[in-house]
Amino acid sequence: MNSTNSGRLASGGFTLVELLIAISIAAILMGIGIPSFTRFLDTNALKGAGEQVRGHIKQAHSEAIARNAEVRVNFSADGTATWAYGISNVDNCDLTVTDPANAAACTLVVDDGDGTVHGEGGSVDTNDKVLMRYTNQDHDDILMTTSNFLNGTQISFEPRRGTAIGNTGDILLESEGGKKLLIRVAALGQVRICSPDGSVNGHGYVDGNGADDADC
Repeated sequence: MNSTNSGRLASGGFTLVELLIAISIAAILMGIGIPSFTRFLDTNALKGAGEQVRGHIKQAHSEAIARNAEVRVNFSADGTATWAYGISNVDNCDLTVTDPANAAACTLVVDDGDGTVHGEGGSVDTNDKVLMRYTNQDHDDILMTTSNFLNGTQISFEPRRGTAIGNTGDILLESEGGKKLLIRVAALGQVRICSPDGSVNGHGYVDGNGADDADC
């Protein structure tokens, strides 16, 4: 027998000591990598939810101007992972309704091209009513809290300039890992997003003053 091969495992070509060293190194790398990957997923989940909410609020702002009609974003959130919001020209649209034909549903009218537009001249075409209701379903474990709302549970954008005077509000999102994003709607209709405690970096999220959300 060749002495250079003695003590080696026939199947892999490594000595037992080498194999144990390799397993130890792999375990260390996994111990370092798994928490880092978990934090990455946690941050990305929060960013996804934050960008969705901000995008829909900005959409409502744009729709108010384009339609020359007041458009509202109504929220139902109590600091838990169960929340919902909807865009509509209906005042305080019902976030529990999932049938767009229901008059209380969170909908916007979008012409389906059949020549009849719902609501114009009293016409009825419920196929034009598009449900604009969004829930936590796609954002598991993301908590939502609303505060500083000056008009119940909704933010209303006026048609002339898209302002939200008297209808401002803050929406705080928090990940399972405790990271936070704050979406703030100002009186003139600006929609800002920041990380109030600096827990989320990148994309301009970091708040310049973690002790004061005024600069968000």
